[in-house]
Amino acid sequence: MIKDIPPELHERLREAAARDRRSMSKEVIALLEGALAPRPAELPPPVKAAFSLTPDWLERAIDDGRA
Repeated sequence: MIKDIPPELHERLREAAARDRRSMSKEVIALLEGALAPRPAELPPPVKAAFSLTPDWLERAIDDGRA
């Protein structure tokens, strides 16, 4: 049992459990498993742009109001 859950959070948990047709304990476990799931250790590769974003291009874009 978790102690000192704020009433509004308790109600949201109860609603989520009912929506997902789980007990509140099972809902807490599912939420914790999702929140604590392993995350990728590295970032995805960068997206290749159609052209180089040089400092000159960025300055012109800012001047033109595009950035």
